[in-house]
This record gives sequence, C-alpha cells and structure tokens, in this order.
Amino acid sequence: MVLGARVGMLKEFLLPPGSLILVWLALLFLLRRRPRACRALSLLAIGCLYLLSTPYVSVLLIRSLQWYPPIVPGEGRPAEAIIVLSAGRDRQLPMYGGDTVDALSLERVRFAARLQRASRLPLMVSGGPPPVTASKPAMATLMAESLAQDFGVETRWREDASTNTAENARFSARMLAEVPIRTVYVVTHAWHLPRALMAFRDTGLEAIPAAASHVASEALTAAALIPTARALSDSAYALHEWIGLGWYAAASGFRPDR
Repeated sequence: MVLGARVGMLKEFLLPPGSLILVWLALLFLLRRRPRACRALSLLAIGCLYLLSTPYVSVLLIRSLQWYPPIVPGEGRPAEAIIVLSAGRDRQLPMYGGDTVDALSLERVRFAARLQRASRLPLMVSGGPPPVTASKPAMATLMAESLAQDFGVETRWREDASTNTAENARFSARMLAEVPIRTVYVVTHAWHLPRALMAFRDTGLEAIPAAASHVASEALTAAALIPTARALSDSAYALHEWIGLGWYAAASGFRPDR
C-alpha cells in the first residue's frame, strides 16, 4: 500500500503542472551556469503550459484516446454483465455522511445505471480502498451506495480489493469466472477505455467498451486558444493515459486492441 502511494506521488510529478514545476526548479540551479539554456527551457515550459491549458489542445489529446465509438443503451452488442470502474472519491462530505463518489466516478455510475436499465444485466462495481487509509470504505461500496440511493439500481457484485486498472480487470475476472461469465460491458470514461480494455482482454474476458463520456471536436477559434484550468486538467488526464498505455505495454506485455 505504501509503495502504491509513493508511485502515485511520483506519477503526479510526471504530469502537468508538476512536471513543469520541476523544470522551473531545475532552471533555478542552472541559471548562473547556463543562462541561454535556462532561457530556452523556460520558454519551452511556458509554451507547453500554455498549449496544454487551451481547450483546443486538450480536446485533441482527449480525442486521441477515443478509440471506440459510444454505444446507445439497448443497441450495443450483447453481453452477460456490466462492470463499472471507479475513479476517485470526495472525502468527508457532511451532506452525504462521509466519503462519496467524485464527479468522475459519478459520471461512470450514471451511465452504468442507464445501461443496466436498458439491458437488465447484472452489474459489478470495481474499486478498492485508498492506498494509504485502507480503513475508509472501498470505492466499490461508495459506487454501490450511489447506484442504489441515487439511481435505484442494485449491484450484484462488489470487487473491493483493486487499487489500479490492471487489478480491476484481474480481480473482476476472477470473481466472474465462478459464475461463469465471459462477455462484459466495461464502463469507464472514453479516454480510459484503451488502457482498461488492454487489461481486461488480457484476463481472457471478452470486454465490450461502454464509454461514459464522449468529447466532440473543438473548432480552432480564439476562444479555444484561451487557457483554462479545465483544459489543463483534461490534458493531464490524457497524458496520464498515454503514459499508462506505454507502461502497460512495456512492463506487462499488454497490447492495445483497436
């Protein structure tokens, strides 16, 4: 658990704005010795920060991960079950009596509920405890509560041990093998589906992509070139997934299936 937390912290420094902050810190040490190199790196860092903060570039990055078309509930390929993957949590919200699903998890839960109502398939929620505070409720518990209380949908299985996408796939497949179930809808954000399906298909499951989001193209306008915090956040999600795809391919031998 502690190792997972340290890896997570390192990962955050590889993504913006952490990576750009590290560049600027390095410039402080190099400023006196190599002023020209420092100026060039500074301009590069500022340029990258600007581009990643524009809606136009962030949409390009997100759309580069939309490998699979969205499905309309009730019209997709047949499956035997639905698996919805967790994202994050909002901590200690008094109006919810403690921890609850964050906005990303809620988007996934919402589409999973719609898909379940249309298909009447049994539903699994997948997500374990936080890597450090394992005493907190697992994400699977929070998602099951949201499905029941907010959408009136019951959960058949809770996979509550996983701490990353590869474990989501491995532990979910292990539970479904006891039924047995082989073909599943995997519900997550479109930008997360390429990495998620790499992991799920490696377990032998026939995983059908079920995107809980879809980003339309962004026209090249003046407004699309104005930097925003939301665009920087979306760029970070996209870069995180591309790094993850490379890591899965190199470390685990997973291969993308488009």
